[in-house]
Amino acid sequence: MNVKDKSGIIQNYFENLVELIIKITENYRYEGKIDDALSFFKSNIQMMAFENVRNADKSKFLIQYAKILQQSKFIKEFNYDYEIIILTEAKDLAKSSNAKNLMADALDLIGTCIYSTGILEGDYLKAINFFNEALNIRTEINDNLGLCKSYFNLGLYHQNIKDSNEEDYRKSFDYYQKGLKIAIEENFKLEKAYFYRHLAFFYHHNNDFEKSLQYHLNSAKLREEIGFKISLQFSYFAMAMEYYFLKDFENSLVYFKKAYQWALDVNRVEQLKVLIFRRGKDMIKVNGTENAIKYYKLVLESAKKVRDLEGIKEIELEIKNLSTNIK
Repeated sequence: MNVKDKSGIIQNYFENLVELIIKITENYRYEGKIDDALSFFKSNIQMMAFENVRNADKSKFLIQYAKILQQSKFIKEFNYDYEIIILTEAKDLAKSSNAKNLMADALDLIGTCIYSTGILEGDYLKAINFFNEALNIRTEINDNLGLCKSYFNLGLYHQNIKDSNEEDYRKSFDYYQKGLKIAIEENFKLEKAYFYRHLAFFYHHNNDFEKSLQYHLNSAKLREEIGFKISLQFSYFAMAMEYYFLKDFENSLVYFKKAYQWALDVNRVEQLKVLIFRRGKDMIKVNGTENAIKYYKLVLESAKKVRDLEGIKEIELEIKNLSTNIK
């Protein structure tokens, strides 16, 4: 065996190793064990320095690493400069290998970093350039799974952008529908779950709470089926909200408790509380303070059920402040 053959074998071993690392960390992500996934990446990062690792494999490694880092910050931290640096390197490595699918993945995730940085104010205009470039590549190479990712990101972009109008609303809905159609045809279960969840918010916006509940239920069932535990608390919370608006407070409480317990199980209580208080503020604006107090009391009962002492104090204080305002 000559030196060239040996080098190729080593490259193949590294390729298999990268694929294994991605599978392990993706399973950790599904389970909600983000800290374990990050630790595993950090213990293997030195392999990036080996010359026998192909650029495409380095790109795959960095893309997955950045995705896990993003997940660790979800609705909790809003600075993604480091992730953008990693993804820019991943994009350049993919380009040098003509790995267009990886280029698109890196571009989409850069756009997601920009989106996540500005989400609170809906100020993330630069993200559209990366999302569109990724979409163009995926259309060119006919990557259906990638197209689902692109349509989802473009849907998010138009759904939450600052000063959105009816055209943004329509574009977002259309992108989600296009993505859902592909996901159903190809049976991409995780992508179906995401599209059902976000289409549900459109039906909620139009006061069709029954249909919104059904779409959230579809999403939750898919996440349960594939074991996507990391986001189940958000599915249960959304269902609790729909039951609340349907004035089915018994089922609303059931799902608030389920959401809180699940968040505790996957160490995502802080992320859930961010959502709890955001929804409370929205409810004050749209439904009035008394409705918000009723909502917080249901959530408080859930916090007591799982003994989240810090959460109990925060929610009780919010109820006290709101009650003072309506006297």
